[in-house]
Amino acid sequence: MGIHIGLIGSGMVGKVHLDALVEHPAVSAISLAEADPARAADMQKLFRLKSVYSDYRQLLDADGIDVVDICLPHDLHFPAVVQALQAGKHVILEKPISNTLAEADEMIAAAETAKKRLYVCLNERFMPVHQQVKQVLQDNLIGQVVMANLTIAGSELDRMNIPEHWKGTYGRAGGGALADSGTHVVDLALDWFGFPAAVQCSVGRFVVQPVNKAEDTASLVLKYPDKLVNIQVTYAAAGQPWSERRSVWGKDGSIEVYVDSPTPIQLWQKGHRVPVNVVHNPETWWQDSVKAALKHALDGFANEEPFCVTPQNAREALMVIRSAYASAEKGQTLLLSGYPN
Repeated sequence: MGIHIGLIGSGMVGKVHLDALVEHPAVSAISLAEADPARAADMQKLFRLKSVYSDYRQLLDADGIDVVDICLPHDLHFPAVVQALQAGKHVILEKPISNTLAEADEMIAAAETAKKRLYVCLNERFMPVHQQVKQVLQDNLIGQVVMANLTIAGSELDRMNIPEHWKGTYGRAGGGALADSGTHVVDLALDWFGFPAAVQCSVGRFVVQPVNKAEDTASLVLKYPDKLVNIQVTYAAAGQPWSERRSVWGKDGSIEVYVDSPTPIQLWQKGHRVPVNVVHNPETWWQDSVKAALKHALDGFANEEPFCVTPQNAREALMVIRSAYASAEKGQTLLLSGYPN
């Protein structure tokens, strides 16, 4: 018996999820809940779907669906996840886990109560270039790390400048660039370096016009006893293609990642360049990472194996981001030990 997946939402990321779902051998059927009739019709033309619903609650009531895959705006994560768990379904969820720690805690508790599995797609952990960085750090190949920079520079101006669009709104998205794409680099920092002792953050809405939208640019410092990790995210860089960089400097060397390059990694040890071979496509790296994260989830469901990314990992990333916004609002560094919900 294969896995029957119920996908909720088929926008930009939902379409990538569909591509991944149809490629996995353990998936025997896919049903879709999509409120936009035109988009639902398009998906029916592109994919072999078992059933299509206009309301996701109809999908949750349907018999035979094993796993619900949720690709909705951030503010809908909480109700959709809790309802899916209460309906007896396992859940795959696009990042972030939610907009508040209280909601994240309730979602994690709901999964435990229902004895169902909750998997949050923190997909950039699955990129081979990022896994290579983690291995270099684990093997201590560049010595004690003293500083790292993780940056995202791209444009979301089209959607951010539409007042009615949920992207970047305070209420629906939970913030701007940092709450959205910033989740990826914050999660990478936690995966590579552990949980920080303190955060210091500044944000600004410099280009985006609607007053109901949050920051288009954020600068965050994660402070550790022995290192500083700088995170910069902007949605206002419209004059160039989307660009992401990761740089880690240690006492004995450094490693840098350029995700938009066909030669994405530079590793230096004691003054010498070290060749690194890694599978990477600069044109499709984002889609590839989403598909890899979903493959890991589907393999786990099919083989009853644990996930390497837990809901607690997603909660920790959210905690750092909510703390960062509090730091920006107060204009001061915030200690994270025992930071309140």
